[in-house]
Amino acid sequence: MLLDPTLRLRRLLRVALSHYVLNGLSVALGLLVISAGVHWWLGAFAASAAAVGVIVSGPPDVPAPRRGKFWHMLPAPLLGTPLFFAVQYWQHDPLALGLLLVPATFFIFLGMAWGKRGAPVAISLMFAMVFSLAAGRHSAGAGVGNHLSTALTSTLYFALGALLYLPWSVLANLLLNGRYRVQLLSDVLLSLAALMRLQASQFTLASGTSGADAPEAHTGVMLLHHAAFADQLQGARDLILESPRTPRRQQRAAMLVQILEMRDHLLACELDLDTLRAQPEQAAVLASQQAVLQALADEVERLADALLWGRQPVAFADMRWRLQTLSTQTAPQVTSAGFSAPLLARGLADRMGHINDEALRLIALARGDVVPDLAVVRVYWQMFVSPTTWSWQPLKSLWHWDAPPLRHAVRAALAMGVGYAVTVHLPWGTHPYWVLLTIVVVLRGSLAQTLERRNLRVAGTLLGCVLAVAVLAAQWPAWALLLAMTLAQAIAHSFALRRYLVTAVAVTVLGLVQAHLLNADSSTAFALLERLVDTLIGTGIAWAFA
Repeated sequence: MLLDPTLRLRRLLRVALSHYVLNGLSVALGLLVISAGVHWWLGAFAASAAAVGVIVSGPPDVPAPRRGKFWHMLPAPLLGTPLFFAVQYWQHDPLALGLLLVPATFFIFLGMAWGKRGAPVAISLMFAMVFSLAAGRHSAGAGVGNHLSTALTSTLYFALGALLYLPWSVLANLLLNGRYRVQLLSDVLLSLAALMRLQASQFTLASGTSGADAPEAHTGVMLLHHAAFADQLQGARDLILESPRTPRRQQRAAMLVQILEMRDHLLACELDLDTLRAQPEQAAVLASQQAVLQALADEVERLADALLWGRQPVAFADMRWRLQTLSTQTAPQVTSAGFSAPLLARGLADRMGHINDEALRLIALARGDVVPDLAVVRVYWQMFVSPTTWSWQPLKSLWHWDAPPLRHAVRAALAMGVGYAVTVHLPWGTHPYWVLLTIVVVLRGSLAQTLERRNLRVAGTLLGCVLAVAVLAAQWPAWALLLAMTLAQAIAHSFALRRYLVTAVAVTVLGLVQAHLLNADSSTAFALLERLVDTLIGTGIAWAFA
């Protein structure tokens, strides 16, 4: 079904004003400023290696609390620099390089044991090794002496870019902290509205007991959405509940607490819903309650849009009277099964009334009509904020075969070993790192996730090749191609966790345009064909080891 043009435009604007797009622009601007500054200072080769250092340091750079940001960003350049040098030094010895890649991949993927904090750092370290192969292909013309000197020089420039990006990321996160709080809060509100609509879609009579309409199927879908929402809420808690000392921060923190309350009441609406859906006489009541819940979801969406645009939210009328009217329409009657459907409907209406009350308070807080309850905010701040320090405990707990991070690390090491062996024996060898890069980004912790990434990677590569052909056929000047690469980096970072298809397209354009700039005399058509074939090989290997 086609979306209304107004709704489509609204969704596009929400994406454009989101925290992940702003974060992607921040990362891309850092890449542009640092690479341009190094180019002006030390030349093109230094700028190329420094840009790799920035790209490697980028994955952990996401909206985060100000406290601990430096220590979260430090592991990527600190551990990535010696890995970059090792690959540079042994790139001319295939056996030594293979013996480095396989065990290094195993230990890097053990970093997944730290969850959402460790995964971006692990990806950065894998990028350090893979992109070192790419940089090594072009270091011969750098005019530096012997092999060791070349490796040291390349690594020095790499470390320069990575270390320059470290203060950039910390400063950008500090300057954008206030905007990130608003954007994360708005994103959570939009997710809450979507969850409310999903719940409202179940306020209809059950048509059967099998298939998608079965109670267990609906329960499974709701649990999946609530789990994703809980993960999103934790990220918002960590940033919004950090140091709520100013009135504005206290307001945002209190609004987040209200969202948590609404989520709990929405969960309670699951109680007795399946029983009511089986009662034909409750059809009118369910339809009316559905309309109320959808109206509340509309108000939550309008609040999210107002926050994004910096507008004063509009107050809405209390809907509890509609729910109370529904509660008095039918007199309670106990059925032969021992329950009263009208009483269950009243209980459901009461739970929805609590959602209505929380929504009223939420909008009143956003408008400044009520004062935040600082005692409640303080409790949530102390109880629900993730630690910002690194701990060795996750690493100590994974040394048994049933530990998913350990099994994933074994799979990744074996896949990289096979992928490297394949690239060594390919009849072409201009970009062997494309196969390894594809394995890194496609191989996930489960088969289902890997299959999804495989399909998105192949589709994104195809679309990216078409777009890259259009860009290169236009014969833009070098500065325009550099701007295109910066834009591609911004898009790739922005949507890495939200829409991987978009990231795959952007990464393909970035890689092909960069390859064109580094090898102006090479065949663009062959590079496109090689990119496609290498992507298929890499996705096939990742699929096999999943």
